[in-house]
Amino acid sequence: LLTDLKNAAGKPIRPSIVAEVGLRLAEALEYLHNKGLAHRDIKPSNIIFVDGKAKLADIGLVAAHGQRTFVGTEGFVPPEGPGSAQADVYGLGKVLYEMISGKDRMLFPELPDEIPEGVNRKRWLALNQVICDVCEPRVSKRSIKTASELAVALRRILHGKRVRSRRRRLFLKALPVFVVASLLALGLSQTFPWGSREKGEDSQGSQNTDGATATRETEYGFVKVLSEPSGAAVYDENGVFIEMTPLKNIKAKAGSRYYFEFRLDGYRAKVKEGSVVANETTIVNAVLSIYAPPVEGEEWVDYFGIHYQPMDDYHISSGFVRLRQWRQYEKETGKKSELEVIPLSESGELHQVVLTTKKEAELFSDWQSQKEVERGYLNETQYIIPHMAEGFYSDKMSLAAVKKGLAPFQSVVKKIPFAHLSIQSTPSGAIVQINGVYRGITPLQLDRVKPGNLELALSLEGFRRNTQSILLKDEAHKKINVSLQRNNSAVFGRKWKNSLGMQFVPVGEELLVSAWETRVSDYQTYTSEAKVRTPKSPGFEQGPHHPVVQVSRKEAKKFCQWLTQRDRKLELISEDSEYRLLTDLEWSRLVGLEDDPDHLPSRRELKNVVLFPWGEIWPPEKVGYKVGNLADKSAAKALDIRRSRTLFYYEDGYQYTSPVGSFPPNELGIYDLAGNAYEWVSDDYAGKGKYGVLRGGCWKTYLKEHLNVTSRNVVKPNKATPLFGFRITLAKTNQPLTSNLQPSQ
Repeated sequence: LLTDLKNAAGKPIRPSIVAEVGLRLAEALEYLHNKGLAHRDIKPSNIIFVDGKAKLADIGLVAAHGQRTFVGTEGFVPPEGPGSAQADVYGLGKVLYEMISGKDRMLFPELPDEIPEGVNRKRWLALNQVICDVCEPRVSKRSIKTASELAVALRRILHGKRVRSRRRRLFLKALPVFVVASLLALGLSQTFPWGSREKGEDSQGSQNTDGATATRETEYGFVKVLSEPSGAAVYDENGVFIEMTPLKNIKAKAGSRYYFEFRLDGYRAKVKEGSVVANETTIVNAVLSIYAPPVEGEEWVDYFGIHYQPMDDYHISSGFVRLRQWRQYEKETGKKSELEVIPLSESGELHQVVLTTKKEAELFSDWQSQKEVERGYLNETQYIIPHMAEGFYSDKMSLAAVKKGLAPFQSVVKKIPFAHLSIQSTPSGAIVQINGVYRGITPLQLDRVKPGNLELALSLEGFRRNTQSILLKDEAHKKINVSLQRNNSAVFGRKWKNSLGMQFVPVGEELLVSAWETRVSDYQTYTSEAKVRTPKSPGFEQGPHHPVVQVSRKEAKKFCQWLTQRDRKLELISEDSEYRLLTDLEWSRLVGLEDDPDHLPSRRELKNVVLFPWGEIWPPEKVGYKVGNLADKSAAKALDIRRSRTLFYYEDGYQYTSPVGSFPPNELGIYDLAGNAYEWVSDDYAGKGKYGVLRGGCWKTYLKEHLNVTSRNVVKPNKATPLFGFRITLAKTNQPLTSNLQPSQ
């Protein structure tokens, strides 16, 4: 999606596409959240398209709700913090804002210069209403808080239905919740009358069209509200206090929605919501995670149980770091450090205290900072540094420790003195990475950068990658301007030639496909540089521009890996691009065959289509030009080919393989999709890893069914014959097939 937004150059995406993409992603989040998981970093660069369908990427970020490791990207993280299901929904709202407005998420809620007219205008306004609701900074003011609610709203927009206004919806919710809070406080009832009645309905029945009353029995369920630990304060979605956990069983109308926010000192607030099930007791149990960072002016206790005293702008441990803390550090990191342990009396108690170097103490403090954040004892703006006891001496110390200058140290908690970093490039639009982590696209303003030594890298297709080391001082305001130098690197969407002289043509905006099959000369460079064995002789003569054969799928993939590393070193392709085999679906796309992305090649082969790489005409001699290197009259002259196994009236002039590009290309500019050499694709035929797939026929192919574009040659992937070659593609590592989103007109 990030690529599509860049290509849109600030123009909004059509509202119908935004709604479709949003609905699919909302449904994906709904599934994830129902499993108790959160994605934790929803943003355009983590959204890919597979056969035009939006999908969430970077699944390594997925974790249980509320996990303490800070994950998220500035602007996509809500004010209440990252890691929750609600934070995912907020992030998706900001993604939709960038799509529909053409603006950066940091500019929300700024509107675009022009709003679409006609049908698109109505849909745009409806989407804008939903986005403003989802991205409302105040949690209590949002009426769309879950992925399922967002999916419902987007589905209504796609179907041309009106989205209920927020004011009306809040009114319907607020009154029953207020009544519940009052009843619970008075102890008068355990009935929770959520949900609004349909028009004309009362508690006894509903009015039919004839004015008669039809009896309707209302179904109820129960909700049991607990927390771990107990004693948490429970609030409704309007911030009204209900009761302390555990709550008594609450009776509620089946299908009505519940929402509880749990708060307990020393723990992170947590929200639980869902629907009441008829004739069942739904147990709502909030397992709270510790959140007890230092508070200015108050004593603090860390995960190890060590007490810290407040100072002017920091907290310092009451004693030195002890052996039990150090042993846990060594156990988790696997590091063995230079240290000495001595007994030392602190506040009347004898402890085993660690003596070490300043460098080792800093490594320990970095580890402790990370762990304290993960465990909820520090927030993301705090960190720990060592305070060395310079000049310390004890008669318990060894002479070696004294000579090496080993000393004990205390732990000091400080606020990170974030620096401000402004990055611009000429031309703009370069991807910015800091210490290997993606931070955005130039021009870029970063207001919360941790100071220290940074590795800054800017990359832009068609330009040399720019890397530099920066020392960023505490609370610095630093501006960086970079002029990028053009080179011969790959630019997706344009024709390009790589380091081996292989010609690539664009297929959409996300693939560069080799115009011809991998040549003998290409493979010879590989075997020479990588020092691997050369393929067996095919039994006939080949020139440097003939397609290499006698290559298995495994060997073809190794060639791709080698070439990827080669061209990355030459800075011809970026770190997020790679050479690989085409997928079965992508190969079908080259010949104009629409295959189902949810099916395996074994299922796709059953498609009832009569189509050849050159069109619908059969036999090939009737096309009017030579369509490719097939089993023809010339092949029949070879001693090892029977005349009955050739095309009687077709002649291409080659007995065996032909130089690549000897026949006209298709409309994409791609050669030899019919014949010459069978082409390996990356898929397994039936998804079990037993059989690989080759496409397109070869110099020995003559049957109509084998030249049909639906045909798959199924063989074991380690097999290599004089018929098998391969074609490669250059693609982004995280998106083998993306959509072509178009800006709205």
